[in-house]
Amino acid sequence: MGVDVNENTTTNSSLTEPLIVATTTADEEEGSTTLLLEGEEVTDNNHVIAVTDDGVQRGLLQLDEDEWEHGEVQNPMCRDLFFAILFVIQLLVVLTFSGIGIVSASSIINKYKDEFNTDDDTTHDDNDPSFDGQNVAYFALLSIGSAIGISGGLMLLLLGPLANMMIQVTLLMGPITNFVASVLFFVYYNNVMMGCVTLVMCAFSVCYAYMVWRRIPFAAANIATAMEALHENKGIFPLAYLVTIVATVWVTLWAIAVANITIQHKDWIYTTVTCTNNNTDYTLSSPEETDCTKITPGGYAIFFGLLLNLYWTSQVIGNCFHTTIAGVVGTWWFTTEEDRPKGCCTSTIYDCWVRTNIYSFGSICLGSLVVAILRVLHVLVSMGRNNNQQNGGGGGAAIFWCLLECIVNLLEQIIEYLNHWAFVYVGLYGYDYITSGKKVIELFKSRGWTIIINDNLVHSAFSMLQFWIGIISGGVGAISGKMFLEASTPWYAGAIFGFVLGLLFSSILFSVVNSAVDTVVVCFAESPNSLRFNHPPEISNKMITAWKEVYPDECGCW
Repeated sequence: MGVDVNENTTTNSSLTEPLIVATTTADEEEGSTTLLLEGEEVTDNNHVIAVTDDGVQRGLLQLDEDEWEHGEVQNPMCRDLFFAILFVIQLLVVLTFSGIGIVSASSIINKYKDEFNTDDDTTHDDNDPSFDGQNVAYFALLSIGSAIGISGGLMLLLLGPLANMMIQVTLLMGPITNFVASVLFFVYYNNVMMGCVTLVMCAFSVCYAYMVWRRIPFAAANIATAMEALHENKGIFPLAYLVTIVATVWVTLWAIAVANITIQHKDWIYTTVTCTNNNTDYTLSSPEETDCTKITPGGYAIFFGLLLNLYWTSQVIGNCFHTTIAGVVGTWWFTTEEDRPKGCCTSTIYDCWVRTNIYSFGSICLGSLVVAILRVLHVLVSMGRNNNQQNGGGGGAAIFWCLLECIVNLLEQIIEYLNHWAFVYVGLYGYDYITSGKKVIELFKSRGWTIIINDNLVHSAFSMLQFWIGIISGGVGAISGKMFLEASTPWYAGAIFGFVLGLLFSSILFSVVNSAVDTVVVCFAESPNSLRFNHPPEISNKMITAWKEVYPDECGCW
């Protein structure tokens, strides 16, 4: 069945008279007409024509989802509780050693404080012109403020009305950057080898841009929908900075715990053995030295445990935030406009945070533990490979270590990738970790979307955009450094500081959008009708048009 609209009525911006809509079928020579008033719509062969105050909205998707298997919101209860308890125990152990280390460091500082203050050579002269704390503070504040402002401003601008242009520019910047670098190596540095390398990289960048150019509307539509969800829940961005602060504090406390263990409890890690100058297993500090230290098996276990604790906790912090964003975007997707709270700190954010950090915390700990173990194994295998090379191992041993490292690295990437999608399902419905992983993969397979979920154009574009935000912030840092820092301070000190800040703050903001985009993909696979029913029709129209244009086979039923 086809649909036609009276052309005379579609040009009106305000509809006060009934709109005549003609519907025809393939086996009918003459069609029938239907009168539509403003606010009404007609369904025709899984498509909808609606009349609004702006005119006629055409082509709205109305799929029959009755035969689809949808996820179900689970009853609130703590899932995978054992792994949550295990995580809390290991976290408390490290925090205990960290607290002991802070107390020990404080006592040492207080012990030598009076001596330090009475030493004329080390006493700081407030009138010393070589140090200007106020100007340093101005430099730091200006650099931080500009990095935050540049990151936030460009995100709102480029991920909003200019999303298409942003992706196009980021795709073009790769070849341009490599070409400029190649010219510099050939002409300025006279380095033929690096010039050839960058020229080859430029060619690969051109090929990649050509291959993915047609997918730009698809990526832009996903970004636009994700930004719509985040626009109604702006409080998620301050929460992102809070999560970053928590992660930074955690790494600092972990470092203090490691220092405390290695300094105050050396006997746990090292043992003294007798060695000779002919023993190549140990390094002697002097020819006469006969005692050497050797790491005990317990020391290796402590090293493994501390490394696992670092990776596990860092993974849990990031995945909790990713799951919270999935819940926020999912609530926006499946809830009508009248029932959705709007604003900065909405109840939606709080509810999703509670579900994530209480009911789904064990599931997140389980998935994060798998990745953390693989990362530790990756480190240990890399150490074993390096040790084999240093001992002159070759042939079969070298091949074995190389293959083992490749296998562990591949497993790590696969699990991280699956976790990313599984935690979206955890945030949407509250399933346990194993069930979420199975269901989200079954969802994509049932839709034939195994190719779509491998499309990383959005992530690639964000990575390039973060790099250029770092460059701009670095330029601001160089200028502010010249304004506020000493003349003897090299210009690149401020540039490096600004570049790092730009990368840091842009990565925080874009991680939010990345998680939101991935959730949009899952929700669109789960229920495209929910987007149409709960949100303005132009959003769903844009999504469907872009997806059908880029993936006509996978979306052929539309």
